[in-house]
Amino acid sequence: MTEKAGSERAGREGGDADRRLIAAVADGDDAAVEGALAGGADPDVLVTRWRRSVLVAAASAGRADIARRLLDAGASVTRVGGFGASPLRAAVTASAPAVVRLLLERGALTTEPGVLAQAVGRPTHRPAPGGLEVLAHLLAEGAESGPDEEAALVVAVTASAAPAVLRVLLAHGADPDRRRSDGTPVIVLAARRGDHAALDVLVGAGADVEAADAMGRTALMHAVERDHKKAAGVLLLAGADPGAVSPDGTTASRLARGWGLQNIRFRLGEDVVGREVAVIERTTLRLRPTGVRIDGDPAMFGFLADVVAIVLGDLGDAEWATRTGLSAADARAFAVRLRTDAVAAEQGSWFEVGASMTELATVRSALVEMAYGTTRTTPVGTTRVDVEDLLRELELRLAG
Repeated sequence: MTEKAGSERAGREGGDADRRLIAAVADGDDAAVEGALAGGADPDVLVTRWRRSVLVAAASAGRADIARRLLDAGASVTRVGGFGASPLRAAVTASAPAVVRLLLERGALTTEPGVLAQAVGRPTHRPAPGGLEVLAHLLAEGAESGPDEEAALVVAVTASAAPAVLRVLLAHGADPDRRRSDGTPVIVLAARRGDHAALDVLVGAGADVEAADAMGRTALMHAVERDHKKAAGVLLLAGADPGAVSPDGTTASRLARGWGLQNIRFRLGEDVVGREVAVIERTTLRLRPTGVRIDGDPAMFGFLADVVAIVLGDLGDAEWATRTGLSAADARAFAVRLRTDAVAAEQGSWFEVGASMTELATVRSALVEMAYGTTRTTPVGTTRVDVEDLLRELELRLAG
């Protein structure tokens, strides 16, 4: 046999072994995997359709036995395939603690600086029995947030993660007084979202109930302004001071009066509640289901108009229409109305702007693009996290 013919035959045999290995991993057949590897299969062979390794495929299936056999045969624990798939990310996505533990033992963590955020979010988006154990394994091995990521506890609170996720993070050393990159304490983030379960976990772990954000407003102030009664109740039971005053003279009671929230004023300890009007600086919006009516301050409406205008300018009319399915001309017209059509409420200190559902969708789409899209400019004096906060609160209002 010539040298060339021998080489071609070896290549065919190797290709056949690789195909047998791919099929064996897909079938979850450990014995067939062993046979294919013994026959010369490449333990790093890629599954062609997704350009992912067979080790990623085994991790996705939660098969620690097959993953171990591939690793023992020399499979790379660090190889990343299509769509950023790596063995460790696949195991985290599959909520497969045995595979995660195996991969960590083989040094996977050093190549995965962003996997912790994935492990924090997975139990919320796709709850599975192994999700908490996966998170605990990563934390025990020293997993940390990436340099451009928020701390894991911030990610969890922002995503309204299950209380069990917060408890795992806190049990592994997370600081209950952790602050987001803009200085907002996690207890304030939870209060703004009305997440009374998260608040209960945080205060139980010793979080400072009087911790304030950049405006000097406490978690109780934010819960009250948004009429989150259960959240306010948790904070009050934990000792939050209803008489605390922010640097601009705002109190929880004044915020309640500014929005005309009588019920929550009783929770704050007031014995006699009327329809007193208080002028406040608002940090949120309120939607009314009559057509749609947006309640807020002229400054907040101007902020929304700026967001729409900036996103339109960044994307251009055609790209805006493609990405949102909405008319750029109509969006521009609504931005003008946000600046000019606000009228004072008859029985409150807030202002109102009437809007159609399409116009409300325009605001939401612009906020989404600025928070998560390609637009990098934000209105003067604001950041992307301010935009993200308002978007999440708007979606809470829409869902409620």
